[in-house]
Amino acid sequence: MIPGFEERPQQQEMARLVHDALASKKHLLVEAGTGVGKSLAYLLPLAYWCLTTGKRAIVSTYTVNLQQQLVNKDIPLVTQMLEELGTLNYSLLKGRNHYLCLRKWARVYDETQRRLQLVQADEEEKKLQMLSEVIDEGSWDGDRDKLPFHIPNQLWSELCSESIRCMSGKCPFRESCFYQRHRRHLESCHLIVVNHALFAANLRIVGDTAGSVSLLPGFEAVVFDEAHHLETVFRDSMTFNVGHNHLRRLADDTVRFISREPMSQLLSAHERSRVESSLAHLLGLMDLSLTALAPDLLYKQAKQRVNPFRYGGRDKFRLQEPGSIDDKIPESLRDMSKLIAEWASLDLSDEDRFEANALSRRYLEMAQVLDNLNALEGDGDAFVYWSEMEGRGRQKHVTLHGAPLEVGPYLAENLWTSVPTAILTSATLSTGGSFDYIKRQLEIDADEAIIDSPFDYPNQACLCIPRDVRGNQPNSPEYDDYVADMVLEIVDLAQGRMFVLFTSKKSMEAVSSKIKDQIEAKGYPVFVQGDRPRQTLLREFKDAGNGVLMGLDSFWEGVDVPGDALSCVVLAKLPFPVPEDPVMEAREILWKERGLNPFIHYSLPIATLKLKQGFGRLIRSKSDRGAVVILDSRIITKPYGAFILKSLPPARLTTDLNDIARAISPA
Repeated sequence: MIPGFEERPQQQEMARLVHDALASKKHLLVEAGTGVGKSLAYLLPLAYWCLTTGKRAIVSTYTVNLQQQLVNKDIPLVTQMLEELGTLNYSLLKGRNHYLCLRKWARVYDETQRRLQLVQADEEEKKLQMLSEVIDEGSWDGDRDKLPFHIPNQLWSELCSESIRCMSGKCPFRESCFYQRHRRHLESCHLIVVNHALFAANLRIVGDTAGSVSLLPGFEAVVFDEAHHLETVFRDSMTFNVGHNHLRRLADDTVRFISREPMSQLLSAHERSRVESSLAHLLGLMDLSLTALAPDLLYKQAKQRVNPFRYGGRDKFRLQEPGSIDDKIPESLRDMSKLIAEWASLDLSDEDRFEANALSRRYLEMAQVLDNLNALEGDGDAFVYWSEMEGRGRQKHVTLHGAPLEVGPYLAENLWTSVPTAILTSATLSTGGSFDYIKRQLEIDADEAIIDSPFDYPNQACLCIPRDVRGNQPNSPEYDDYVADMVLEIVDLAQGRMFVLFTSKKSMEAVSSKIKDQIEAKGYPVFVQGDRPRQTLLREFKDAGNGVLMGLDSFWEGVDVPGDALSCVVLAKLPFPVPEDPVMEAREILWKERGLNPFIHYSLPIATLKLKQGFGRLIRSKSDRGAVVILDSRIITKPYGAFILKSLPPARLTTDLNDIARAISPA
């Protein structure tokens, strides 16, 4: 069924392991090296299990690209392979904000039509007219991603489905609702593909409602692909935040509600003006209070008692003292909630009464979040709180966050005991040949297997670590100059065709500004992340054939450039986690209290996994050749370097830059 298919014993081994885990109702951790073909290795036994048992399974991924590959390519292939067993029903489920809410659409479109009777259509109104034509055609399923044109984010936020504004069974559009129609379709599916964030949200909702509400139908097995992201995603799902933009949107929704009928008739002009004035005062009070919690300001106040290096970026600052928020703000939010709740007793339709109650509830929930932040309380004792500067230029605002330090206990209680089989797979799960780190962070008890890549790394790739004393000091001001010099030398050896991956935006911009013109003068086009959208950069890099792409975190993984267009990957620095991150700082304290070394316990495994991902960009097929260059020479001068090297693919190790050219174009 696959032209030119190469039989891989590693792929068959993984398929058997997945089959056995499903049959014995066990959890499984399986690291599958690049080239194993892990998608088919888990999909075939998973689909077979679904069809022969009649049970449902979930496949959860981190990236959209992998979701699309599974739904558009791999699952249809598996369905064809197993057609003698019956038809495998499957579907992709996105978050509900990807779908149009017909109730919100009807209201926005109706208001727009009335306005267009008086004025000429602007750009936004033209988009609404185009959307109306698509809806009227009847073939669109409500998914924003499937529209033939772009809808701006701000406009989509007024139209998309939201749980907090969903009338559920009382909605006049419940039978034709795009999101609910898709939810009903899931009941007939054997296999449902989601992303980690949606899965984490479902787990949280199920826990908060004692199982009475769920985004997903029941399932008895789950496969987490790209499982090395799970800890971060589950923490994000338990993080709460509040800031200017959250209150601004709530205030705008409130003003829109009272400005249209019937509220514009039921409230006097004086009452509406009072509400708008109160909201303006509340926004001003919020801005004043949050400005006092600006990371830069807090840094200046605290610099006598903290290590300035730890707060070098000053985009974030950990909050450790209760009472940081003006008590008047949550009090005013509750007053506004109470006032809006009273509107529900007016002569309103069910729909308008629901909108009033939903608005009231949102103010109350925001007040509760601020109360938690003010008291430094969360869903347990081990929480961390920080202020963070977000946005750019005049749009910069401070947002407050609270997050759990550990997610393992939560997963042990709510996930691993509730699903019979969970299979976690990735090309990067182990460090130093062990799963201890990932098992500890996720608190999972599972069978485990490391399946090596079928690629011939000793003959296909070299790992070059230049012996240069400047590489021993990655935190020195001169390090960017060293990286720039090395990239200029390597670019000729590799004839372009290279990624240069950074851990810091500041360093990437410093290096690119120093050498971009010189590289392009040599005939190699340079692509710098941030200049254009990520996918555009990647496409242009592939098309160029001899380009140099300078990228950050999102290019360390999930990027596939097989062939000669990418023949060298330069890693500027070992990717240790940022020490000034508030979560990292708080976790270090927690681990030290438990007698653990934070570097060995966390920083080293994190950097190792990230480095494995960066290395994985190079060899994507059995015909690929190339070199990985690590400029940070601590990997050979520090004792921990041996641990990292043991975890990397077994490429030929060299310190001679000339070996790069030989690895790419052997004689």
